Amino acid sequence: MNKRNIKQLLLAGSTLMVLGACSTREVQESTPTPEEEVEEVDETEVVEEGAETEENTDVEAEEEEAEEEPPTSDVGKRSNPVPVGESVTYTEVYYGEDWEEEYEAEYEVRITDIVRGEEALTILKEENQFNEPAPEGMEWAIITLEGTLHAGDEDVPYTVVPWFSVVDSTGSEVPQDDYATLDGNEYGYVDLFPGGTTEGRIAHYMPVDDESLLFLDDMMGSGIYFSLTPDSDSE
Repeated sequence: MNKRNIKQLLLAGSTLMVLGACSTREVQESTPTPEEEVEEVDETEVVEEGAETEENTDVEAEEEEAEEEPPTSDVGKRSNPVPVGESVTYTEVYYGEDWEEEYEAEYEVRITDIVRGEEALTILKEENQFNEPAPEGMEWAIITLEGTLHAGDEDVPYTVVPWFSVVDSTGSEVPQDDYATLDGNEYGYVDLFPGGTTEGRIAHYMPVDDESLLFLDDMMGSGIYFSLTPDSDSE
């Protein structure tokens, strides 16, 4: 069975949700901090005009702080891609060899390094002399990813598959008509059990100096977007 058929079979039975929309992946939100219990104020108690109890002050401060925090559920959308160096955790349904029983995987992934332009082409040439320059107006990028399977079945492995595409800053997918091969250490096509980790590289091209995004495809239009522009503060 070829990889295309495997992809179609895997995705056909996936019924998860991403960011509230129908999808095969569900991004995990961070666990909110439990709110402190607020002592009830006796309605019959007379409070001097203009005075505030300490409890009310604390509650208002907590509410203001909560309003300032950005919603975590938006991470991974095209409008808020996962930053380079930061991870995103999602759940995904997968199946065993019999394709009857389903299992749920909790997988964490992040981009750890990006090499673009002439430097990337030099590496590709060193690893395979038959690798060609990117098409006119494009540049190669070598993207390093690492992943960890936090939850899944102890006996049925979860297969990591690199179903990635590139979306440029205009919102158009960049067709990958040319391909470059890496001399080992490629990301994906490995089986993991809970606690297992993997790391590897993929090569894609995109418009020169463009703030393109890497898209983790799920065939439902609600995959996860990753930034390919390193934060200057972290460099």
